[in-house]
Amino acid sequence: MTKGALLKAVALSSAMTLSAATSAATLYDQPYDGSGALIASQNDTGGGNGNFATVYDNFTLGGASTVTGVSFTGGYFNPPTVGNITSFTLNFYADNAGQPGSSLATASIPGNGGESCVSTICTYSVAVNFAAAAGTQYWLSIVPDVAFPPQWGWATGSNGDGVAYQDFFGSRSRLTADLAFTLTGNAAVPEPATWALMLGGFGLAGAALRRRRTLSFA
Repeated sequence: MTKGALLKAVALSSAMTLSAATSAATLYDQPYDGSGALIASQNDTGGGNGNFATVYDNFTLGGASTVTGVSFTGGYFNPPTVGNITSFTLNFYADNAGQPGSSLATASIPGNGGESCVSTICTYSVAVNFAAAAGTQYWLSIVPDVAFPPQWGWATGSNGDGVAYQDFFGSRSRLTADLAFTLTGNAAVPEPATWALMLGGFGLAGAALRRRRTLSFA
């Protein structure tokens, strides 16, 4: 293998390693529990109630990451009829003594989030951009713009810590529940193992080139 070809192969290998380390992946997952339970979270755009209900759930990521997507499960009740969502507002909050604190980022997404329903239980997926630090607790709220009736609710999930909050007509209460959502995104920097692979690759390339040089002058 020529010097140029060898260096090109190492560069390609390193690029592929970096790409694998930074490609979008599941960062956090609280899957839908299948119970059909819904917790009201809604901005009433037609009945005059305004943003009467907001639900929050917490998450912590193991590594510094940029959250680029949120998928979640919700549905309709009171009555159980699919409504007409015109947009979603997602907020990320700092933690304040174990509950939602100050707002850190807001994403306003027009449309219905790619709503796909089986009866009145629906799945959604939206794009966001939120930089999360490692080992830090954050809170997420999801509120659709949809006229009441019906009510929209965030579906319950599993694999969390069993703590959520709801603001309902100005009164906040703690819930013993998890909500159904998945965060996807990119790691902020390559992991130590990635750097080790890259350095090892360049080391092998250097050794091979030195060997070729030695043989050339033998």
